Amino acid sequence: MKTKHIITDLAIALFSIIGLSSCDDYLDVNQPSIYTNQNLYQTSSDCEAAIAGVYNQLQKVYNCNYHLNIIYREDCVKNMNNNVTRFTDTPSERSWETAYKSLWTLIDRSNQLLDNIDKATFADELQRDHIKGEAYAMRGLAYLQMAWCWGGSPILTTTLPLGELKKVKRSSQEETYEQCIRDFKTAFGLLPGKRTGKEVGRVNSYAVAAMLGRTYMYMHDYENAAEWLSLVIEQEGALYKMASNYLDCFDDKFDNTSERVWEVQYIAGASAKALGVSQQLYSMLLPSTINLTKDTPLLHNISFQGPSGTAQVSQSLYQDGVYEDGDTRRDDTMVNNLYFDKSYQAPDAYIARKFLRATGSKPSAYDEWGTNVSIIRYTDVKMMYAEALNEIDYAGNINTILSILNEVRNRAGLGKIDAKRLNSKEATFDYIVRDRFVEFCFEGLRWPDLIRWGLAEEAMERHFSLKNEGFNSATGIPMYSMGKRNLLAPIPQSEINAYADQNIMWQNDGY
Repeated sequence: MKTKHIITDLAIALFSIIGLSSCDDYLDVNQPSIYTNQNLYQTSSDCEAAIAGVYNQLQKVYNCNYHLNIIYREDCVKNMNNNVTRFTDTPSERSWETAYKSLWTLIDRSNQLLDNIDKATFADELQRDHIKGEAYAMRGLAYLQMAWCWGGSPILTTTLPLGELKKVKRSSQEETYEQCIRDFKTAFGLLPGKRTGKEVGRVNSYAVAAMLGRTYMYMHDYENAAEWLSLVIEQEGALYKMASNYLDCFDDKFDNTSERVWEVQYIAGASAKALGVSQQLYSMLLPSTINLTKDTPLLHNISFQGPSGTAQVSQSLYQDGVYEDGDTRRDDTMVNNLYFDKSYQAPDAYIARKFLRATGSKPSAYDEWGTNVSIIRYTDVKMMYAEALNEIDYAGNINTILSILNEVRNRAGLGKIDAKRLNSKEATFDYIVRDRFVEFCFEGLRWPDLIRWGLAEEAMERHFSLKNEGFNSATGIPMYSMGKRNLLAPIPQSEINAYADQNIMWQNDGY
């Protein structure tokens, strides 16, 4: 495990200046930002502290409601007492409100830094450029989520007084994507290609190239997607390669290694928790009732129980026919026959365990994880590239496509596939859909994948037709269902109320 200097150095600097806030904190436009203090932007050290605040907010985005809600939308998550998993959420859903506002805080902190950084004195202008690039990358990431998840947002590239802010009309999804692309391209030109020493863990230009590839995939612009993704793949062997073991993709021992193109940095332990730099996301898949004697050997020897309201694996993922026979990812991903707090085993209760393997610094409590959370893995880069090549020219690219897909299969303990099995663009697409499901389940990719493929409604109809999801076989009526409105998340009602003008800020259809 590489030392997480960006966390230990920058987070402590930030803490000493402004303190850290909880998961539910968000941008309050009625309060002056801590970053408006001009004294914070006089030296390069001031700007390093400011970018630490941006990274700190990124930790909150991925440790709190935004990333969790996207995971809860996946059909690999069993129906639970949660409006998001049941698609019964409304604009008043608190988890969507904190998710939305956490991204706006990320945008605001990035804007504050970009507005003021040129006022500061730097001995090294490259350092200034690199910090700018980080802020553009963070803002681009936030606008990407605003585009695909909410269908567009107001576009703010500078800080504004409250009165002016409320005049900025919500932009379309396409316009929001375009802003994301502008930010990522600007960041790409400013950032270094490699981070070393104390900068390991900070975003680099190839991470941004990977995100541009993802953005273009969401926009169905496969030519541009392939072009940007290929820039990352050209660094294979020098900077990136797929992990040889699937579980290494989630083990903190391998944080900041070649599988991890961009990941959110965390540190384990009680002291890190006190600084606000540990994470609890991975415990949201760890039950609160595990038997600490009988169950923990099957959960990578975790010594604690999860918080209340955690999720289980759905029948959509664990049922027969989803994984190929011999696919080692199945056992790596899930386990059943746990005791929980009973005297007998529960064969139909499957628990996701793929994130629980911390061999570098084991946490001692559910909210003391130090394992980084991936924003984009190298396996994702390669599989998106294969998908883009398939869309561009199946016949001309099938050899490269098969090479990538077989590399993923080999790690999963599966034999090679060939063009006889993937004998058309359609067959190849169907295979990629299935394999991305098992490769990236619970990583926050399944839901946006289903949306960009136009398969979300179909997948959730199958999901809610399963007995374990509350389907009534006698009446043929599912307990829950996804509607077309759920292709987008609701704009929080608090935002609608704050603008009080539906021509400036309007609700998504159906909410």
